[in-house]
Amino acid sequence: MPIKIVHELRIAKGRNAKLAILKKHSNNTLWKNVLVAMYDSSINYYVSAPSDATFTEGDCNDMFDILHALSSRLVTGNKARALATQGSKAYGEIFRLVLKGSLGAGVSVKSINAAYPCLIPTFDVMLAEKNKPDEFPVLASIKYDGVRVVAFVDRGSVMLKTRNGKNLDIESLNNSMAKQTDGAYDCELVMGDGLQESRTSITGEVNRVLKGTSTDIVGCTLCIFDKLTLQEWESKECSRSLRSRLCALNEEIISDILIRSIRQKELNSHEEIESLFQDMYAMGYEGLILRYADGLYEWKRTKSLMKVKSTDSLFLECTDVIEGTGKYVGMVGSLVCTGMVNDMVIKVKVGTGLSDIDRDKPFEYYIGSTIDVEYNDIVKAIGASHFSLFLPVFKRVAGDYDV
Repeated sequence: MPIKIVHELRIAKGRNAKLAILKKHSNNTLWKNVLVAMYDSSINYYVSAPSDATFTEGDCNDMFDILHALSSRLVTGNKARALATQGSKAYGEIFRLVLKGSLGAGVSVKSINAAYPCLIPTFDVMLAEKNKPDEFPVLASIKYDGVRVVAFVDRGSVMLKTRNGKNLDIESLNNSMAKQTDGAYDCELVMGDGLQESRTSITGEVNRVLKGTSTDIVGCTLCIFDKLTLQEWESKECSRSLRSRLCALNEEIISDILIRSIRQKELNSHEEIESLFQDMYAMGYEGLILRYADGLYEWKRTKSLMKVKSTDSLFLECTDVIEGTGKYVGMVGSLVCTGMVNDMVIKVKVGTGLSDIDRDKPFEYYIGSTIDVEYNDIVKAIGASHFSLFLPVFKRVAGDYDV
């Protein structure tokens, strides 16, 4: 049964041990189908995992009918939620894990594809590192606090995808982007001006669209910072410099109330970077994005795309919940979160940032979920066997779409 393999993976320590378990089950077709249903980012079930705690070991071969009904939207709204609860009671934890999009066993898509090559389709974008430029000039733009989106336009047909490949159907943006020339537009979707305070609003709105409870987002703006041809995106080969791509973008873009290209400022020293960062941070922005004018587009995390911010963030798995004290007795006090960063084992308690609404949710809502944590630095106490985070702050539950 697939859930027994999950338990094996949870007990195993370290990536190599987990990889060995995955490879041991390389001939298990049902197991692989479960992994695809769970991790393929192009599949959306439009419902959250039920809070039901049934731990049955029913025949998982039949649960794909329910998953198909949810993903294809044959049922929606309350009927979809009822069907999800039915699936949870019939197939137990493995069904809920599929809806959550994670095994909750410290296994990544990278590890799964290492064991079973190309099993899980991936959607790659250029990602920034927290880094300083080693040469000048650089082009600087505001780091908006929103949701990363790639908009594909092909002869008036529009497809929006989140950074993890989830299809995002926003009616007003589809109509505006349909007016643009063909291409792959790399963007940040924000509310209002894209200040840090608006992140909760935009992620909440995007989550509602992804869950199928909304078809539009009022007050959003799609901020475009790069554009490639469809052929370049498909082939993952781009020989044009950033400056060349931006010139073409600014010549072709048809701006309106929902769409704008991000302004770039040329900087020539670290002092100019620090000055601009302080100005933008004082205005309420998260920081800056720096790029080399002659840089090429890379479909990975790269040092040629730099983020300048006072804090960093990462995704960790919640493995336990500690009950609160005082006014929070019987509620969530803090989340015990673990994960790996650059071969460092991270274990940290995260309580700051949890709202009263967050604390009032059932403990099982968090356990096994992916948590987006903001922090200032990675630290290690004297004599400790693991690393922790300095000033960790809860941002949100990443759920099954990591927007």
